Amino acid sequence: MSAVNTPDFASLLRRYRRRSGLTQEELAERAGLSVASVSLLERGITLAPQRATVSLLSETLALAPDEAAAFAAKARGVYSHRDVDDAAAQPRPSNFLAGDLPVPLTSLVGREHEQEALLDLLGRSTTRLLTLTGPAGVGKTRLALELAARLRREWQRHDVVFVGLIPIREPERVLPAIAQALDVHESDSLPLHETLIQTLHDRELVLVLDNFEQVLPAARAVLALLIACPRVKALVTSRSALNVRGEQCFPVSPLPLPDAAQRESLDALRQAPTVALFLDRARAVAPDFEIMTLGDGHLVADICARLDGLPLAIELAAARARIFGLHQLHDRLAQQAFLGILTEGAQDLADHQRMMRSTIAWSYDLLSDEEKRLFRWLGMFVGGAALEATEAVTGTTDETLMARLATLVNASLIQCLDSGGTRRYSQLVTLRAYAQEQLRAEGEWDEARRRHANYFLGLVDLTFPDQVDQPQGVMARLEIEYENIRAALAWAWETGETLQGLHMAGLLRRFWASHSQYLEGLDWLERFITRAGTPTQQKDRATLAEAWTGVLMITHRLDRLERARHAGETALALWRELGDKSQIAYSKMNLANTITALHDYERAKSLYEEALALHRELGNRKDQIFPLMNLGGLYYEMGRPREALAYYEESLALSHEIGETDWARALTWNNAGEAYLMLEEPARAIEVTEPNYHLFTREHDVYGAATCAFTLGRAYWRAGDSEAGRHYLDEAERLFRNLGNPAMAARILYFRATFALEASDVAAARRDLAQALGDLSGQVRASEYLWWLAERTGTLARTCGKPEQAARLYAAGTSHRDAIRGPVEPVEREMRARDLAWLQQTMGEATLACALGEGQALALDEAVATLRETLDG
Repeated sequence: MSAVNTPDFASLLRRYRRRSGLTQEELAERAGLSVASVSLLERGITLAPQRATVSLLSETLALAPDEAAAFAAKARGVYSHRDVDDAAAQPRPSNFLAGDLPVPLTSLVGREHEQEALLDLLGRSTTRLLTLTGPAGVGKTRLALELAARLRREWQRHDVVFVGLIPIREPERVLPAIAQALDVHESDSLPLHETLIQTLHDRELVLVLDNFEQVLPAARAVLALLIACPRVKALVTSRSALNVRGEQCFPVSPLPLPDAAQRESLDALRQAPTVALFLDRARAVAPDFEIMTLGDGHLVADICARLDGLPLAIELAAARARIFGLHQLHDRLAQQAFLGILTEGAQDLADHQRMMRSTIAWSYDLLSDEEKRLFRWLGMFVGGAALEATEAVTGTTDETLMARLATLVNASLIQCLDSGGTRRYSQLVTLRAYAQEQLRAEGEWDEARRRHANYFLGLVDLTFPDQVDQPQGVMARLEIEYENIRAALAWAWETGETLQGLHMAGLLRRFWASHSQYLEGLDWLERFITRAGTPTQQKDRATLAEAWTGVLMITHRLDRLERARHAGETALALWRELGDKSQIAYSKMNLANTITALHDYERAKSLYEEALALHRELGNRKDQIFPLMNLGGLYYEMGRPREALAYYEESLALSHEIGETDWARALTWNNAGEAYLMLEEPARAIEVTEPNYHLFTREHDVYGAATCAFTLGRAYWRAGDSEAGRHYLDEAERLFRNLGNPAMAARILYFRATFALEASDVAAARRDLAQALGDLSGQVRASEYLWWLAERTGTLARTCGKPEQAARLYAAGTSHRDAIRGPVEPVEREMRARDLAWLQQTMGEATLACALGEGQALALDEAVATLRETLDG
């Protein structure tokens, strides 16, 4: 090739240099340029020099204003008419951006921290090659453009040149693209890479190389250029790291989603980066778009969460809000195949960025066939997979699997994270949706789903070799894999594998109970039980009995006691048919727990003792721990706390002897705390309960934490620390509401009102009692707790100076509660004594007796009417 001379500009430069009496070396030194740069400009090899270079030359040559203007005009007006090869002669694609920086027409949202971190990195002398990596649609290019604009403003001595590589697939065309952006051309005497080196050797420059992932082999050529030109830095965007020496990678993460505190406020939600981006882009197509309620704000936040905070996906979704509206858009994005919604991006975007599907396909198409298959099959996992699960489901093992996983991680198509000491591989939701589309397209969907479900069905089976033990490690493993387990349950339901699903649900009952996922667990259990009918095979009937036990455990904790009793009787009958003494013993104990809560203490005591006798007959000491603990609970309910403590202590001693974990003993210790509270030893109750609250909190056992918080709230209050007492009661109320147990929340409010009345805080007591009454509306166990509220509302009436109402409610509450024979705590006994003493002092004997008689005769609805009247007054 021959260089095309540009005599106008080159001649002017030579003429002005010679007029000044300067050699090329002297001009270069005074202008702060390299000799090579001046030489290339005078020879016409470097065309259209940067404005900063022209300005430096003008000042050094002391040009007059008219000369400087002409000099600059000649520099801007130079164009190349050189011969080009076939590849370079192809028309420039419309999305090829080169040379000067593209100016985005949209604002950059939520990347302030990244910008500062990147500026700091680029400012270090050791950073020469900085690569922004990340998945499709995360916003690498947009961040790089913002950073480049700041560099141009803030780094006065550096030029910044943008090179868009989207249309280039051949690595050998990268250097020509860089040269084209710089208007540097190959000459007869020098090859292109040497010409670039001569041009850039002393030049302070930042090259922005965008979309490098499809030309990765060109990384060596770029590295060689940087090594030869010590003042040049490269800022690269790529879905894959370049993997060369000296590279500094900067993973660009999705935008942060609103945290729990931000979700409580509409203004705070609007400031969250993902929500702010959605609103900005939605207003671009619908200027009047706004979220006016917190509910709408939560819809937008949930949409952004569904899209993993990916900026491109959020922008594409926001553009559809005008068509669908928020509710329909939210529902459509919740569907499994949702990528079709994320289309019709801005016309000026590159083709592969106008649809989320195309954006992902851009990376997918760069993979080998084997890597594509692994990417597709990883789409079966929800929330990621450990290496063992990946091997089992995909059928790929050893070094081959590790090499392919490494490729997918490097291409930002999967993420590698450590969870619970185990390395896991996961996909963003959009990538997983694309992987599943490809599974269907390749005809692999049914087989992949079957293998995934069978693996996790087997995993649940293996985690419970001993149905009694609940080691923390087992629960932690199930917690990590729960999204995959849920998908396996869904497969069993949808494909009619009822007994497999029933077996899995029965085994999961302890997980659902310990993690307080009651409603979902109950739904799965009852669905599979209904479909299973009455199996004929023994092993299937055992599976059904396990499932009914799960229904008992969960409905008991939800205070649906009649349903729990029915489930327990059914499970016991099935085990009796099967003749399994160990399971019969467990069934009797589980049923007795519910019978105790229903206040049938004689039958409960008989069931507990029968269960304990069976376990002793079988010689398994470990199996005796729970019956001993539950017998203690029975005596506590009967108002005999010292006998309860004796059973708790025997259970704890046996548990310690067997070597059970602190977690396994924690509820027993909490029960002991309740007994100490009943014995008016609040300090001792705090001592034995508080460690268990912290343990349950660490282990994410919400029910355990809620139960301990309830005990601690009353204990601290009785010990004189009202602030700590209120804190724990508030926490217990919050946790029980989260568990879907408003009846327990109402019981907590009852005690909170009791303590408020002790402190003469009538307004707080009225508020708590009214809320508790609302919580009990429609609840199965409402009748029992309503008598509690009646008694305490009688105290409120006494505090407000209404003796007739106080007497009727006092009598109604105490008489019905005493008939139930449940425990009455010291604070309640004291309150009763004060209420009765005041009534005796205030009312005549005959009048009081009449009012008390009326109260004892009140039906529940009449008592509630009086209760409401008092609270309203």
